[in-house]
Amino acid sequence: MKTLKIILILLPLLLSSSGAFASITDADPADKSLEYLRYIFGSTVDVITGGTGPANPDSVLGAMSQILNTGMLVFTGLIIGYVFLTGVLNSAHEGNPLGRMYSTMWVPLRMVVALALVLPFSGGYSTMQIGVMWLAGHGIGLANSTWNAALDHITGTGTLYPPQITVDYENTAMRILESRVCMHGINTADRHINVEEKPVEIVDDDQVVSVRSSGTTEAPLVPVQHRVMQRYDSVYGLAGAGIAYGAAWLSGFPNGIPRSYGSNPCGSITLEFAEIDEGTAIDTPVRSFQNKVIAAHAQLDEDLDSLAREIVLSTVDETAPAPDQTAYNLAVNNFKTEYQKAISDALSEIASARVSKWAGGNPDAAGMTVGARDAGWISVGAWYWDLQRVNAETQKMVSVKAELVGPTEAALEHDDYQTFMDGLAAYSQNMLVTDPATGTPVNAMERSTYADDNATLGFVMGRVESVINFALSEPDPVAGLANVGHVIIGTFETALTAAFVSDLAACVADDTSEAVGGLIGGAARPVTSTLCRMTNKALWSLVGAGLLLIPIALMLAFYLPATPMILWIMGVAGWFVMLIEAVIAAPIWAVSHAMPEGSGFIGERAKAGYMVALSVFLRPALAIFGFFASMLLVIVMLKVVMLIFLPAMSGMIGDSISGVVTAVAMLGIFTVLIIQIAHRAFGLIHEVPDKVLRYIGGGSENLGEASQEQQSRSVFVGGAAKVVGGAGHTMRDKTRGGAQSMADAAGSGLKNAAGAAKTGMSRISKMLSPK
Repeated sequence: MKTLKIILILLPLLLSSSGAFASITDADPADKSLEYLRYIFGSTVDVITGGTGPANPDSVLGAMSQILNTGMLVFTGLIIGYVFLTGVLNSAHEGNPLGRMYSTMWVPLRMVVALALVLPFSGGYSTMQIGVMWLAGHGIGLANSTWNAALDHITGTGTLYPPQITVDYENTAMRILESRVCMHGINTADRHINVEEKPVEIVDDDQVVSVRSSGTTEAPLVPVQHRVMQRYDSVYGLAGAGIAYGAAWLSGFPNGIPRSYGSNPCGSITLEFAEIDEGTAIDTPVRSFQNKVIAAHAQLDEDLDSLAREIVLSTVDETAPAPDQTAYNLAVNNFKTEYQKAISDALSEIASARVSKWAGGNPDAAGMTVGARDAGWISVGAWYWDLQRVNAETQKMVSVKAELVGPTEAALEHDDYQTFMDGLAAYSQNMLVTDPATGTPVNAMERSTYADDNATLGFVMGRVESVINFALSEPDPVAGLANVGHVIIGTFETALTAAFVSDLAACVADDTSEAVGGLIGGAARPVTSTLCRMTNKALWSLVGAGLLLIPIALMLAFYLPATPMILWIMGVAGWFVMLIEAVIAAPIWAVSHAMPEGSGFIGERAKAGYMVALSVFLRPALAIFGFFASMLLVIVMLKVVMLIFLPAMSGMIGDSISGVVTAVAMLGIFTVLIIQIAHRAFGLIHEVPDKVLRYIGGGSENLGEASQEQQSRSVFVGGAAKVVGGAGHTMRDKTRGGAQSMADAAGSGLKNAAGAAKTGMSRISKMLSPK
């Protein structure tokens, strides 16, 4: 009765788990992986999606498998006969059925199972072979579910990793509070509104265009803008202040003293947003994000206004209540919450707009007419750049540069300005802030602080630093490095073309001078000969530099960006190889179940096959794990390089004299390091499937993807160097040959022209001379 209760409890759990298993492992019949498997194994693959498969072989592997299965069936019969014979003898000798060595329950059962597994079932394949295909097919379904989960996450969050928000919330709030105290302090001291806020204005070509003439600092809905500004500006210009001052003087200054303090005397806030192409799919979410950020700053400004008034009032009136010590921290926290919410909303909206474009493929970017989800896991490597662009674009879109300008000299020179700033300083020391270490409100004097260290590098280090910063400061550092490679290639091509044309022109002029001869040719020859030699040396120096730089540039511009695709394709090929091997070995694996050694349902000789089958099932999904992990690892490791490479090189070089060779050497070391990091990181595509089963006793299934990729890299680098060297030799020969031909033609033309001129002059002189 107790056992029955346990079965009744476990049965619904097993049924529900099997249903969940089916939902995430079912493969679409139109999946590209299944389509390609049909090329290899025939229509028997339809068994994976619930089909029956052909009665007769319709593939070459199926036809051969039919013979192999027949042979294995015979071999299984021999094993069964052997076990039966030895069992009878052991029974007679030891008095136990089958003897003490063989299990009377499991050995017969395993033999029956072995016979069932090796029998031909469909298309020439045995039950075990079809079982391996079915398991691989559900591995495809698991991989597709994993891929869709990744796309859903990117669609929902917009990034591969949480955005690195660089906004200093407290500094922004303190500068706004300083501007507010400046404004209200000057107006209080002058007893007149001489400074006012200009809430939100658009900065267009360094010209400030007012969105609204006056009113609250609440942000309006503005179109997509690159820069917006909030100012604390003078009410009067010089002329207006003079007129207002004269009128106030005549009436005895009943409303204070009108003055002009110039442009933005109490500072300004400028928000610089990332530029986008208007009219694109992300125009609406970007506009929404910018409006929310502007509104967050405007609300912060509004929240700090009352605090600024309290600080000014407490400065001029000792009986006034002390400013609220919690007001600043509350305003900062509200600002932080609204800002982060704006980023979160923007990431989701921007990513949804971009990823939704992939539903029917992305022919503009990837040349594919099949969508990312439709193609399935096998196409993951093709979407690397699209995923990185979405990540980089969203990371860039939500980055806002805030330029906070403090009070100007005109405000600082006000007689009472320092008094109000002292009041602000006193409040700043006693106000409550959020401690970054504990996250709790504490007195500002008790907050944790950390020192920053700065290092100065020499000229060469500065140039290398600029290259590294240009490459690695982007959200997608691989794209930044590729841009460095393209810049080097473009610069080299331009310089080489200019040097070639200059050398050709100089050598043509030299050969022409030699061909003309005479007084003119002799006088020009030293100059043209020197120019020809100089341009030729410059050309060859440039070719020599190309021999050093072009392989580096080609690796950065083309090989590095292609590394994830190369390793992904190798990983996919490795899975197909493993599956083909498993299908061919399946009849032999089935026969191993008939071996009598071991206890339990699975014999000792059959256990290893189940680990291989598990690897076939998990490998596609694990490859996707490795793919996304490699994308994140590359970003992290390149940030590590950015952190420690320059200090390490600076310490290594020391006081040595540095120049162009040092810069090229450092760039070469940097490139080699980056390629090694990329190879190691993207190697997770095959390393994760190869090694993860070690944790449950499986062996490392090394399919050789890394060595194949390394061979491709060697061929690529060697070919690049040979192309540059061969191009240099060819260019030199063509330059000299072309220059000689052009010089001969020019010299002949000049001689003919001189001869014709001489003949013409002779005839003219005969005509003019008296007979």
